Amino acid sequence: FKTAHPGWLTLVSHIPTTGLGSTPHQKVIVKRPFIKIFPPNGPSAGTYKVGCYAVADELSKQFKEANVLYWANSLLDLTYAFINHCVVASSTPPHFDIPRLRFIHAGLTLSFLPGQMIVAKLGAKPCSIRAAFHLEELIPGGLDAFVKFIHNTDCDPLLD
Repeated sequence: FKTAHPGWLTLVSHIPTTGLGSTPHQKVIVKRPFIKIFPPNGPSAGTYKVGCYAVADELSKQFKEANVLYWANSLLDLTYAFINHCVVASSTPPHFDIPRLRFIHAGLTLSFLPGQMIVAKLGAKPCSIRAAFHLEELIPGGLDAFVKFIHNTDCDPLLD
């Protein structure tokens, strides 16, 4: 599970020309994984506290998600390049519209403690990383502008 909060992003160096971070004060969604901490006597009806992962565990989870998104986006780009090539090479255009899907623009952001070193786990090397956040572009237009075809708990398409 992740918490999600509104935020903004302003990059001060290496500013891209398009996409996430290309405009100052860009509105984003800031996400961070959390764990449910239940009372010592066992889980009861929805009673739990929201806890943070250790820095090392959080980094591992966030880097994995960022990598999956990166590769999925690359494969989707490759797929559309192939489709476009086939359409151009064909003597007749397709008799149907080809949907243009895309993954959300996102990135991994690390929060550092300036001048401080922390130890995430006993015996681990100290580091100044405080937390890892997953930033996603804010989709304007509300619910009518965005269709989510799959979600985390079920990979069956949501076409209805």
